[in-house]
Amino acid sequence: MPDSYKQKARIAFHKGVECILKTQIRRDGKLTAWCAQYDPVTLEPAKARAYELISLSGQESDNIVLFLMSLENPSQEIINAIEGAVAWFEKTKIEGIKKEYFANEEGKRDYRMVHCDDCPPSWARFYEIDTDTPFFCDRDGIKRYDLSEIGYERRNGYS
Repeated sequence: MPDSYKQKARIAFHKGVECILKTQIRRDGKLTAWCAQYDPVTLEPAKARAYELISLSGQESDNIVLFLMSLENPSQEIINAIEGAVAWFEKTKIEGIKKEYFANEEGKRDYRMVHCDDCPPSWARFYEIDTDTPFFCDRDGIKRYDLSEIGYERRNGYS
């Protein structure tokens, strides 16, 4: 590969990392996690599909943290981003419940969350951006706080 392409790729990579660092949500002076979506121009948190409301995202954030942790010789800014996100994950972990599969009334495979004593922690896909409260959303765009209130299709066909 020509050196000019390598240089362009290096510049683009560093701009991408810079964008990641700019979009990490800071609340009360502390770095937290990343949103599920952002406006491509303003980089402000944004809504996407009807069931993808503005939110902090456990799923998107874990992949970002793993990526940042893979960088050699990270800057202090990257280290701070990782540490802020890890603290957020520690704060928002959900303990004492696990996913249980069952056959619903129609005989279809479904799942629900059930109590457990010795299960590993889990994290929600979506959290309220200001309160870290986990929530769910169906195609109607209404925020809900109980998985059982979400229709079968969204519950089983989406993370």
